[in-house]
Amino acid sequence: MGWALVVSFIIGAVCGLRMPVLIFTMVVLVVMIVYASISYSTGVPLANAIAWGFVFAAVLEAGNIFTHILLYAFYTRRANEAHKRTPREMQSKFPAD
Repeated sequence: MGWALVVSFIIGAVCGLRMPVLIFTMVVLVVMIVYASISYSTGVPLANAIAWGFVFAAVLEAGNIFTHILLYAFYTRRANEAHKRTPREMQSKFPAD
């Protein structure tokens, strides 16, 4: 079951690159419902099936959020470096003597 969680995290991270958050959330909801219904139909107790469905949904969302955090960090760092001005470009409100 550990590998399934790792794969779910990676799938969530890859989907975070190009898939809009609202569509991804709907996909996660469908995955959660399908997993819980298939687990229940194979004989797993209903509470366990629902709980594992929520676990997989949480791991998928965590992968997506992880990618968004990385993209935000890279974007803000690059934007911050682009806006650094040299001392010559800085404007002073006091005239030079």
